[in-house]
Amino acid sequence: MTDLCRGDICLVNFNPAKGGEMGKLRPAILMSTQDEMEILSTVIVIPLSSLIEKDALPYRLHIAQREKLQQNSDACIYEIRALSKTRIKEKIATLTQNELQIVQNSLCEILS
Repeated sequence: MTDLCRGDICLVNFNPAKGGEMGKLRPAILMSTQDEMEILSTVIVIPLSSLIEKDALPYRLHIAQREKLQQNSDACIYEIRALSKTRIKEKIATLTQNELQIVQNSLCEILS
């Protein structure tokens, strides 16, 4: 995990899901720091969805297709989760610094 950083988009196995939780293998933004990843057995992630909702900040942020992220997606900021590191598969893309800042600010707004 040491080669992964906050803001990386990785494939994550969200199964099994319960109730209205997002499930299946899907991209997610890694929100844990490298220090946290070294000492904790879990990571904090924000799942992505291919269902796009316009103007949904602070709950969702549009992420354009890039690198190995195969389609335009929404970061579902309100679906933030802590998961076992074993659920993290491969890195497929990286957020820009601006996108990461918007996600972090949106989290603060949701939690305030």
